[in-house]
Amino acid sequence: MQPLASLLDISALAKEAGMSSRTIRYYGERGLLKAEERGNGGRRLYGPDALERLRFIQRLKHLGLTLEEIGRLNQAFDRGQTPALLDDLHQLLQTRRTEVTTRIQELHQLDQELKDYQARIAQKQHAPPSP
Repeated sequence: MQPLASLLDISALAKEAGMSSRTIRYYGERGLLKAEERGNGGRRLYGPDALERLRFIQRLKHLGLTLEEIGRLNQAFDRGQTPALLDDLHQLLQTRRTEVTTRIQELHQLDQELKDYQARIAQKQHAPPSP
């Protein structure tokens, strides 16, 4: 149990993390983040690791992982299964990289199709009118 002075209420945590209190509450509902204690009036109070966990969640979301995937990783971490978490994270990131590589190829193809279509339009714009 942390001394109350070292705990952050949800608004202070939100400010530190650069996100809304609503998002933090949502993460709590999803089991991604737990309040360490409840303060006056039932206010959620978070320990120092909460900010680190929120940053971890933000990083993983930025990398394209879903909240469900992040939740499974959090559960492994909470059970003290760091090696399992790392194995799962490695696999999730590899899957994501494969998806990104495929998407990059699709975007290159789309870009080429757009260029080809623009070229056809330009030819029609500059072609003499047909009789």
